[in-house]
Amino acid sequence: MELYLAISLSFLETTFIVLSILLLHFIRNRIGSAAFYITIGALFVFIQFISVTQLKVIVGYSGGDFYIANSVLFLPLLAAVMVIYITEGTQATQKLIVGTLAFFGFYIYLCYTTSTQCTWNGFRITQGPTATTLNYFIGQSLKNMTGTLVALCLDLFLIPILYQRFINLGARKFFSILGALMLTQFFDSFVSITISYWNNPLWLDQISSTYIARVIATIWISILITVYIKYIEEGVTHEEERKAFDIIFAFMGSYRKTKALEQNLLEWEGRYRMVVENASDMILIADKDGKILDVNKATVSTLNYDEKEDLIGESFLNLSNIFKTTPFIWKRIWEHNKDSNIKNEGQIETKQIIFKTKEGSSVEVDAAFSKAFLKKKTVMLVFGRNITERNKLIKEKSELKEQLYHTQRVESLGRLAGGVSHEFNNILHAIQGHIDTTLIFGNIEGESDKKHLESVMELVNKASGITSQLLGFARKREFKDKIIDLRKVLEDTKKMFMPMVKSEIQLVLNNPEYECMVKADPVQLEQVFLNLLINAMDALKNKDEENKLIKVNLERNKTFPDNWKPLKTDAVPENYYVITVEDNGEGMEKKTVNKIFEPFFTTKEVGKGTGMGLAMVYGEITNYKGLLYVKSEKHTGTVFYVFLPVMKGENE
Repeated sequence: MELYLAISLSFLETTFIVLSILLLHFIRNRIGSAAFYITIGALFVFIQFISVTQLKVIVGYSGGDFYIANSVLFLPLLAAVMVIYITEGTQATQKLIVGTLAFFGFYIYLCYTTSTQCTWNGFRITQGPTATTLNYFIGQSLKNMTGTLVALCLDLFLIPILYQRFINLGARKFFSILGALMLTQFFDSFVSITISYWNNPLWLDQISSTYIARVIATIWISILITVYIKYIEEGVTHEEERKAFDIIFAFMGSYRKTKALEQNLLEWEGRYRMVVENASDMILIADKDGKILDVNKATVSTLNYDEKEDLIGESFLNLSNIFKTTPFIWKRIWEHNKDSNIKNEGQIETKQIIFKTKEGSSVEVDAAFSKAFLKKKTVMLVFGRNITERNKLIKEKSELKEQLYHTQRVESLGRLAGGVSHEFNNILHAIQGHIDTTLIFGNIEGESDKKHLESVMELVNKASGITSQLLGFARKREFKDKIIDLRKVLEDTKKMFMPMVKSEIQLVLNNPEYECMVKADPVQLEQVFLNLLINAMDALKNKDEENKLIKVNLERNKTFPDNWKPLKTDAVPENYYVITVEDNGEGMEKKTVNKIFEPFFTTKEVGKGTGMGLAMVYGEITNYKGLLYVKSEKHTGTVFYVFLPVMKGENE
């Protein structure tokens, strides 16, 4: 029973030491690497004292016995060297070897100094059993020091050499770790025991007395290391980029070259930091889970944060709705070319993403995603260029282009309508003159013939009215402009409109208290607003009786609606009065809005309208150097914005 307890205790002790070393290694980036290396140094000193005691678990059969120092304590030390080499590479392992050997030399110096003090007769230094016991321990430790030193040097170099050799031959990670630890211990035991037991016939028994326990312990430690490496595989240095004897070549290089390399690395790191921090584009570094590791100043300013620390640690996936609604996109971007060599990993994908700023506003970003290897860890580099203003300009350019096309089309129709209507009006006047002459001087005996001629005269007058509207649209008529107050024009228009309105339609007119003076023909302006009111009334015909409303509002303009920009790029919003005619009727689709100012275009039934009302409105307002804008949505309503220039010289 005691044997099983001793074996179990040794097994747990080994497991505890290995797990403690792995835990310190895992959190070294947070607490610093000092704790990890101090633990290794303390373990090394402890091994030297335990080895002096020759503490041994006796199982009772050949090969089953094992020493606590060699099996329980020394194997975790080799495991630490293995983990450093796998995760941090040749240079870190070189530093560990140099540090360990320096620590070993310091330990030898202290042993000799302390041993001398223990036997220093004639000085006031503690003598007796305490000094004798300490001197014995130190003496036994120094006795095997030569073999231990040679074996330790061999171990520190063999671990990376053997492991890398197995990896380069294509062995799996577990078997590479196991093979390296097994062979290292074999050579360690052979060299150490051969030096310590030279010319001793029992040296072969010493080598073969503990192989079973050490094999079992090595397998268990290899499993623990493999699981740990698998857990942090994103931070593992790529072994295929190393050669087996790189650790030897590292020590063969001169110290001056090493220092020069370190200096160059520091300089390049400074240049990298300067370029990244001062880049005008956004640069973010995120891990596999989307956690932000670092950002540059452009990212902080673009997203309206105060400090970069406000973003570091946050989830990159929460900055954009695209990853919230479709999270598989990030997984697909990350896993793209996941099996390729890190040297061949470049730009993965470019996407336009909408980011949310700290205040919740939107920023459109053209983002490029690339994988990189940074600080022993595979990360995602996100390069983003703020294209919000660019897209806004593109959209405005498209809208202005559409407005220009529409204006040119209406202008072409105006020129055509003006020419045709002018000639047609001359013909109508000639017809009207002949009919008048016939009615006055002609010998018309029958009343029926006279009525036919009068009907023709009515049709000619109606056609003349249409041509008059066409000429107004084409801006080829003479106007009697004078200084007028828009408030009075709207009041007079309301008086003309109210008799046409059914009782269920409510008209609300909001006039300001200040004068709104413009230079225009009052009759033509009344006709403009009357046409707009009639269109609004027609749009309300299918609405509920209790919900038919037309609102007319006049005021000094402050800004153009909905960021609309007129074709007159030099137009200043404050230089206009704006009259809005709003209804809550059926509304119009965009394709209808684009055609409403064209002559003879109408959505009314046949015989219900000529399609010239809004065309005349367009012609009159543009003749006064005014602006027109229509905002409408289907089943929501329509708003006409009429902008008329403030009369020059008017007192503000």
